[in-house]
Amino acid sequence: MREPVREWFKKEWDSPNSDYEVLDSALVKRNTLYGAVKKKSTGEIFCAVFLIRWSRDYYNFSYKDMTEHSGPGVCDCPQRIMKLLTPLKDDDDSNGYAKDWRKRVEAYWAGRKVINSGSVIKTENPVSFTNGYSYQYFKKVGRKTWAGTMINNEFVMCSRVRVNLSHFNFEKI
Repeated sequence: MREPVREWFKKEWDSPNSDYEVLDSALVKRNTLYGAVKKKSTGEIFCAVFLIRWSRDYYNFSYKDMTEHSGPGVCDCPQRIMKLLTPLKDDDDSNGYAKDWRKRVEAYWAGRKVINSGSVIKTENPVSFTNGYSYQYFKKVGRKTWAGTMINNEFVMCSRVRVNLSHFNFEKI
């Protein structure tokens, strides 16, 4: 592939005789492309999802395309794309896959918003790491997560860690 993926995606949907127009697109983690696509004849705006795989072979780019009506398994669609989509009607989504997918995307973003920078988190059970240490208290500082202990109701940083806290039951302190 010689052109950026987002430009290729736009070209695929926005041909001169096409009934579709790409309003916005986003490449997430280099393996999923989400696009807000408008069907010109009806005015409906839906989400197109492309699962992307890269390789070093001659055919270095492959994809699987679907729409939100297929109920994709990936649910990290950017919120700016979700805001562009038209509300679903029952006749648009007879099997309920698109409604379920939108709920999963909403839940994904709701779970990520809980932990803001500066937040101190206490997990229900200690989290064990490969170096043998276990921590129950964590603090977000910017995009980094620190593990530590609580001394006199103050968080004391011990070590920077890489952990996805959304996988654990926790409470904010």
